Amino acid sequence: MKYALIAMTLIVAASAATYARYDSLDPCDWMARDMAQESGLPVFIIEARIRAEFLLDGITEPSSYECLSAWWKHRAEGASQES
Repeated sequence: MKYALIAMTLIVAASAATYARYDSLDPCDWMARDMAQESGLPVFIIEARIRAEFLLDGITEPSSYECLSAWWKHRAEGASQES
């Protein structure tokens, strides 16, 4: 019971921090905002670019999992470039 309470507290804290940073719980929005901030381009252009990349992979409507995976991949590439 104690560990379940700790896990729930961590989940709520992580969700609140994510929402505070992005004003959204949608990983597709996170990726678009991060990429727009890095490139200086407007968000709608980045969203179109992301949608085109998904379409090239054969994904017409990306799920939250697919967006989350792409967001983590983008963050990992950014971290490796900084090193």
